[in-house]
Amino acid sequence: MESPRTVPSTLPIPTLARDYGPGLSGRVYRVLAVLALGLPVLGALGAWSLVGAGLPVWVAGAALGVALAGVVGAIGAWFVRRVARPLQEVVGRIEDVAHGRLDGHFDVPRVEDEMDALKQSLNEMTAYLVVAREARVDRHFLQSVIDAMPDALVVLDANGVVELANRRFSEQLGLDAAIGAVGQGLGTLVGVRMPPWYRTLLDSGVLSREVIRFTPKGGTPISMVTSGALVRDEDDRPSWVVLVARDRREIDELNQELRDANSRLADSERFFQNLFDAMEDPITVLAPDGQVLQANRAARAMFGVNVVGQKCYRAFRMRDGVCDGCPAIETYASKRSTSVEHRVFGNAITRISTYPLLGKNGELKAIINHKRDVTKERQLEDLKAGFLAGVSHELRTPLTSLMGFNKLNLRRLTRYVQPLLAEAPHKVRVAFQKILDDMRVMETEGARLGRLVNDVLDLSKLEAGKLTLQMGEVDVASLVNGAIAATSALWRDKGLTMACDVPSPIPAAWGDGDRLSQVLVNLLSNAIKFTDAGIIEVSSRVEGHEVRIDVRDSGSGIPPDELPHVFEKFRQVEDMRQGRSMGTGLGLPICRELIRLHEGRIWVDSVVGEGSTFSFTMLRADRLDEFERSIRERPSFVGY
Repeated sequence: MESPRTVPSTLPIPTLARDYGPGLSGRVYRVLAVLALGLPVLGALGAWSLVGAGLPVWVAGAALGVALAGVVGAIGAWFVRRVARPLQEVVGRIEDVAHGRLDGHFDVPRVEDEMDALKQSLNEMTAYLVVAREARVDRHFLQSVIDAMPDALVVLDANGVVELANRRFSEQLGLDAAIGAVGQGLGTLVGVRMPPWYRTLLDSGVLSREVIRFTPKGGTPISMVTSGALVRDEDDRPSWVVLVARDRREIDELNQELRDANSRLADSERFFQNLFDAMEDPITVLAPDGQVLQANRAARAMFGVNVVGQKCYRAFRMRDGVCDGCPAIETYASKRSTSVEHRVFGNAITRISTYPLLGKNGELKAIINHKRDVTKERQLEDLKAGFLAGVSHELRTPLTSLMGFNKLNLRRLTRYVQPLLAEAPHKVRVAFQKILDDMRVMETEGARLGRLVNDVLDLSKLEAGKLTLQMGEVDVASLVNGAIAATSALWRDKGLTMACDVPSPIPAAWGDGDRLSQVLVNLLSNAIKFTDAGIIEVSSRVEGHEVRIDVRDSGSGIPPDELPHVFEKFRQVEDMRQGRSMGTGLGLPICRELIRLHEGRIWVDSVVGEGSTFSFTMLRADRLDEFERSIRERPSFVGY
């Protein structure tokens, strides 16, 4: 604790005989004595002189009275100046101090009499009162601070009497919150006036986690774990003892909660390890410097029980340096998941996937490394691709022939046979017209079957990763205008209004222009197909490092339960009972895969009866660094 502040006086309080001689009272006594002894004599001499000069007695008396009045007036003026006015100032100052106004101050250059000494004393008293008021404010602030502490705190003097205690201490001992424990001694608090632990604290200066039994007011003793420290004054004498205590029951409860938390944490770690070990594929956790931090059972069986702690390139490939094409390096550099495939041991194919583990601030904490044998999957994909290629070839050849001959026969019948049936019986003409209608249906369905074959092939290539994109800068305005022009026949035939909102200028996108145009045309075709009247709007805007395109229609909308499934293969929202053409059901899945290859996002928002909005994003070309454009120089792990 801080020792009380003192305010030294500017001048010592003077003593009457040493500093200002007889003082004001002595001067007054002398004047009164002189008047008492001198006035009668002077009056008698003056009267005798005036009468002796031949003046009448009344004239002499009047002159003598005037002289005496002047003397008394001078004495009164001196008294007012030296006594009455200073005394009035002192009384006014005393009233200000009594009302708490402590800002005033007497100007006393030097002490000449008792009045100056009184003013000087008032100045010093006011200074002490100011310090006392500040000390009271400081004590109130200190009391507020210690009252906010969750632990009990008490300050005792060297004799063991409480000088300061917080609210928590008073509550635990059942004391009045307003008065608290101030003024009580250790005999009242612990039952012993000078307990051994207090003597030890006075001798050593420190008390550490001592269990002390405090005696509450009208209650059972409370065992509190107490720590304390001794505070000494400027002369190195014990002045105060500060004690901080906490109820032992609270500590036991906290310890139990900590044990329960540790037990739950251990159970969680065991559960995670069991789950981690139950995975059949080898999975490891790598530090940013490439060191293996953790490995599951499959990884330990494949790379050895001592894989943890080794460098990944040493543990996995038995090399002394970083492997070429390491996906963990790409994940470390880009903070994105990466997947590569390696062909090992002849025809065996291993897929290595790495995933970043990021901290709260986006910093890379670790990398998850997942290895999986995908030899059978690739073989099946190759079989599927071969099968689809063969089937598509086998379908396209006869389909082309059927559609060609159907179109040729339809033209021949229309040109050569139909004019000859103008006078034929009604049944013949009706039958002939039915044949023409059926052949037109065959033409439409043949074209639809051709689109289905093409969509199946495109989706198979996308899923197999065999579709090559020609990446470059794509002008967004040209992309939108080209898609609108490609679908103009569709929306004009239905009488729809097409609106375009593309700001100028807008940054170029990074991608394959043909594939992005395919996505936008597909979205516009769907919007036109499900909109009978109203408007279709295509808009674009910039969002951070991406360019976003929205295709909004005023059609029938998509039910909420169908929204999560619109991008699934062969999934149709509308059915034939509503008079809609079902299409292939592969347009939106192809759009999703194409946008995924462009590292963008695609989603839909819809309200039934109000329309739908399909949106997708593309990377901005001017925000791509060299690593995102083309991974040529691969950065190293930290510490390599």
